[in-house]
Amino acid sequence: MSTLPHQVALVSETKSIGFSEIATVAAALQKQAARDFGPIWKVKATVDAFDKLESVPVDYWPIIVKDDIKEPGAAGYHTDDNGQPFSLVQAGDGWALTASHEALEMLADPFGNRTLAGSPPPNSPAPASGFKRVVYLVEVCDPCEDTQFAYGVNGQQLSDFITPQYYDPSGGSGIRYSFRGSVKAPHTVLEGGYVSFGNPVTNEWYQIAVANWKTELRELGKLQRNGRSLRETIDRRVREILRDSNYRTQKPGMALAAAASFSTAESSQARAESLRSFIEKL
Repeated sequence: MSTLPHQVALVSETKSIGFSEIATVAAALQKQAARDFGPIWKVKATVDAFDKLESVPVDYWPIIVKDDIKEPGAAGYHTDDNGQPFSLVQAGDGWALTASHEALEMLADPFGNRTLAGSPPPNSPAPASGFKRVVYLVEVCDPCEDTQFAYGVNGQQLSDFITPQYYDPSGGSGIRYSFRGSVKAPHTVLEGGYVSFGNPVTNEWYQIAVANWKTELRELGKLQRNGRSLRETIDRRVREILRDSNYRTQKPGMALAAAASFSTAESSQARAESLRSFIEKL
């Protein structure tokens, strides 16, 4: 049985980005997903542009571009009250790069709970340097998210991403750890990037971030998930720690028949209203 494709919607909720621009970026994201990302991560996906949130079918995962995503509480990945993923992207220069980041991470781990085991990141500060084994949250763009590692698709600058070999126990020659080859060894983090991982012995979580060529260890502690996905919980915890630094709000490195048609429109409108209400409460 063939795998059903994931269906992603790109939609603008801002007058500053019209449908023509949304359609252009969606086409680039579609090409990236089908040509670059899909064969490496073994996923099938479509990325389609929609003129308004009410037009998005209810089984699509929306990426919503807005003028104000109410930093610091609403940026990035979320799940709605039915447990389905959606992402918020702030309008502005480089928003397509952020949309690419969110689309790829949604495709790799739609529900924000996927983990893979491995050794801790090399050259980690204590106490992570003493861990024998950690579990990584799979976020495929975070370790190489800075703009300097982006690449062009259809004239749009899109996010680089790691490959599954990033989680290999040891490195080797001729192995590609990120799509553009910028990551040279497993578990490493490039300038402007980060990676999140937990200690399975204590169930405490950490994040390694690299900025200005310096490595910082963020101690997130034991996570109180309260029904949220692991990714949402870590994002919220880091925003609490970095309350003044615009975490995940800027671009990375700097964010039928008539009856059937009526039924589809009605359900899509209801979901649009539900999502707006949900976003207002973030």
